[in-house]
This record gives sequence, C-alpha cells and structure tokens, in this order.
Amino acid sequence: MSEESGAVPLPSWLKADLFEKLLSERFGDEFLAIRSFKPVDGLQPGENYSTIMLRLHFEVELKDHSTENVSYMLKTPHDFEMYREILKKNNMFVVERDVFLQVIPELEKMYKEAGVDVKFGARGYEIAAPDDYVLLQDLKPFGFKNVDRLEGLNTAHTKCVLKKLAQLHAASATRLHVKGPYSQKYLQPTYADSMKDSIEQVAETLGKYFLKCLPLYEGYEEYSEAVHKIQPKIVDLMYSMNTPDPEDFIALNHGDCWTNNIMFRYEEESSEPAETFLVDLQLPKLTSVAHDLMYFLLGSTKFEIQLSKFDYFIKFYHDQLIENLELLKYPAEKTPSLRFLHSQLLKYGCVGYHTVLMLCPPVLLDRTDDANVKDFVTESENGDGLKMAMYSNARYKKHVSAILTWLNNRGALLVK
Repeated sequence: MSEESGAVPLPSWLKADLFEKLLSERFGDEFLAIRSFKPVDGLQPGENYSTIMLRLHFEVELKDHSTENVSYMLKTPHDFEMYREILKKNNMFVVERDVFLQVIPELEKMYKEAGVDVKFGARGYEIAAPDDYVLLQDLKPFGFKNVDRLEGLNTAHTKCVLKKLAQLHAASATRLHVKGPYSQKYLQPTYADSMKDSIEQVAETLGKYFLKCLPLYEGYEEYSEAVHKIQPKIVDLMYSMNTPDPEDFIALNHGDCWTNNIMFRYEEESSEPAETFLVDLQLPKLTSVAHDLMYFLLGSTKFEIQLSKFDYFIKFYHDQLIENLELLKYPAEKTPSLRFLHSQLLKYGCVGYHTVLMLCPPVLLDRTDDANVKDFVTESENGDGLKMAMYSNARYKKHVSAILTWLNNRGALLVK
C-alpha cells in the first residue's frame, strides 16, 4: 500500500490503518486491503479560515482482487494555538460529530415516521483518531457542490436553503415539545461561557478595523452613533441568545449557515437544485430561529435580492415552517404567526450586526492563497493588511452600506 500527501500539510497521526475498520464495515466480507491512500486539500485556497479540510482518497482491494475507489472528508484543527484553544474549550469537533451521528439522524427519523424522506446532510463516521476530527461522507461523487460565495445565492437557491432550515427548525421544535430539553451539554447555555473571553478578544480586534473603516461606508453618518453603541455590547447580546425568552419560537439552529456551509445537487442541465444539504454543524444553537434567518439571508444572498426580497423570503420560510410543523403534529396553538416571526427578527437585530462584523468580511473578500485564521483574529503585521482588505474592499462596502442602513431604519441596531 502507498500513502501520498502532495503539498497538503497533514496531521502526523493521519495514517491509512486508522480507516481499515471503517472500510471493512463498508465492504463487509469482500474487503481485503487498502491498496493506496491519498489525502488532498478538500477546499480551494482562501475558502477555509477555521479548520483544515482534507479529501481522503482510498483505493480498496477486494477479495476477488478487484478494486473500488472511496473518498471521505476529514476536518481537523489548525495548529494555531489560540484558535485550537477556542475549538477545544467548546469541544467543537466532538459537538459536530455528535450532531452528525446522533442529533440529525433523530430528526430525519421523525420525518420518515411521518411518511416523508428528508435528509439534512452527509453521513458521519467514527475512527480511533488521537486528535480532534470530524469524518464525513464525501458528497462530491454524488454531484453536490457549493455556489461561489462571491456571487451569492439567487432566489431559487435561497428558497431551497430556507426550505431545509424550516424542516430543521420544525423537527427540532417538535422534538423539544415531545421529549423536552436535549441532554447534550453543548446545547445548554452555560457550556458556551467557557469561550466567551476568547470571543470577546476576537470581536474587539475586528471591531477596531470595522470602526476605522466605518466612514468609508455610504450613509455612515446616519448609523454611526448606533454602531458605536452596539459594538462594545455585541458579544453580550449574542450570548444572551443562549438563554432565549421562553416566549420565543425556539428550535435547533444550524448556527453558521452561510454559502460555504451549504451544498447543492443538480439533475441533468437544470440550474435549480434538486437537493440541498447543510454542512459544517459545529456551532448548533437552541435559540430563536431569528438567528439562522438573519445570519443566512444577510450573509449569503446576492446583493440584488438581499434586502429587496427579505420579507418575501421570510414569508416563504414561514409557509414552509407551518407545513412541516403540521406534518409533525406540532401543537397548533404554539405555532408562530408570520407577524410574530417578524417581531423575533426585530428583537434579535443584533444578529444582523454580528453578521456584518464577523461573517461578511471573509465571505466577501477575494480569494487569497495566504489567508488564515491567525491573521483574521489577531493583531499582527500580516493580519493588519488582511483585515483592512476585508473591511475596506468595494464588495464589502457595497453590501454593508446597504445592510447597516436597513438595520438602522428598522431600529434593529438599538440597544439598551
């Protein structure tokens, strides 16, 4: 058997024999050996700041001496100490494995029992790795792919994502109603407190560059005061969503639903997705569905429809939510109205500002081979250039000028 790595930096523990049990289970009695193992970079340069994503290619020899090609996706942490500490404090790799192995299958089973086939994402697997990891089914051979984050999602793709989010929210809200709170520590409010200091440090660092660039944004005179008031409070505001008001419509939120964390499959020459999968589930939240909606719609849609169709998209999502809640027999008296859903979006307008500050900068930045999480979250000579580019490039200025004006006009930036 041969092992190849190419130019991709690999964890020292990544060896083919870690996957023998998994492949043996996949092929059963026909499995003989791993003939070759080749890990390659799973994403384009400049597409992933937070983790190392590898595509693992295996050539498997069967007992009849034929061969099969198999691939998986492996996510592992960067060596950057600060970010590794953030990941470890929140057990983000353990969390994501559990979501793929336990939480999502339970929700999919609910739909199956209701007579509907709903899949939320890739299948997860376990191996005896000595370090943090998430191992997933490789969706690329099945035709799944991302939409270019710099282009943003059009109306058809946006509706597909909103339909999937509505299915996720409806099933988890019903599960909460039927079974009560989840037992997983990572879905309890106190668990995330362990990483608050690190998040505050990141928000303070990014906030300096954002406020420095604020005068570059169109109409900044109208919202400058509101922005300066919300910036020092943004982490507390976002953390307050970990203990949502019991009157909120609470469900399991994806927590980081943006373009690169969504994959689409198409049939033949159709430009509209036949299936939509959610990936990168390391930040799930039990909170108001306003989080996923605001974060996704302001961070992933085409500029031309981002705000002009916002209310249309909320109405579409609400229709899908109601349909799925009825299917799963969620109590009618607890079902949120469209008016109530809009009130949730205003109540948690801080998510819009959080999206502008933390998500939009890397999403809207042109690709660069040397972009990395260390330069994004810390103050350094290299990081200074990266962050200034993030907050001052033409694409970001266009989007954020419009979003901040819109948030301000809705009163969504107001804080006590």
